[in-house]
Amino acid sequence: MASLLIIGNLGYVGSVLTTYIRGINKDITLVGLDTGYFANKITSTISPDVALDKQIYKDIRNLRAEDLAGYDFIILLAALSNDPIGNEFEECTKSINNIASLKIASLAAESGCKRFVFASSCSIYGLGDNAPRQEDADLNPLTAYAKSKVEVENGLRSISKTAQMEITILRFATACGFSSRLRTDLVLNDFVMNAVVNKKIEVKSNGEPWRPLIDVEDMARALYWASTTAKPK
Repeated sequence: MASLLIIGNLGYVGSVLTTYIRGINKDITLVGLDTGYFANKITSTISPDVALDKQIYKDIRNLRAEDLAGYDFIILLAALSNDPIGNEFEECTKSINNIASLKIASLAAESGCKRFVFASSCSIYGLGDNAPRQEDADLNPLTAYAKSKVEVENGLRSISKTAQMEITILRFATACGFSSRLRTDLVLNDFVMNAVVNKKIEVKSNGEPWRPLIDVEDMARALYWASTTAKPK
């Protein structure tokens, strides 16, 4: 029976991912690993964690090889993912988002993991003109969060040169949509919350910025596909 480890499963995306995977695959052994900062922040009547076979609580900075042994697939979601937090606590962002993430990938490869999926971000392209970005467009990370994603991507490419493990990097747009652990600081979710609660939408800029959006359920589909089906070029 195949086994999948979701690192950072108790967050906004991870909660949707867990439910989605169990809904389409009853047989896979599904394990979550998280610090548990938001474990009790449930915004649905049923916890998504009931879909798991096992939940592990641990800081990703303290993971060792034995923590990653025995898994066929690993999805890495864990990160400090809020730009204000990243800019205020840049060293913590680097230690978690960058150093720990690359350590996990190296340990996963050593432990025999078959496929490793990293959740990156299109924020690495930064500001630019109004033309749509292609995957090979120049990168211009402006925040500690975006810079950490670029550094991890580069590190993963180095690891992939010698590792037998397949590595997939997914550069996601800004997430939106309902989750059992809802984030209302994301731009579209913030608009919806204010429309419902305050009967108005507050635009916190001059209205000129634009960005791509992706529903969190579509993120879940992409992550599961990449971890169990995709074969990177």
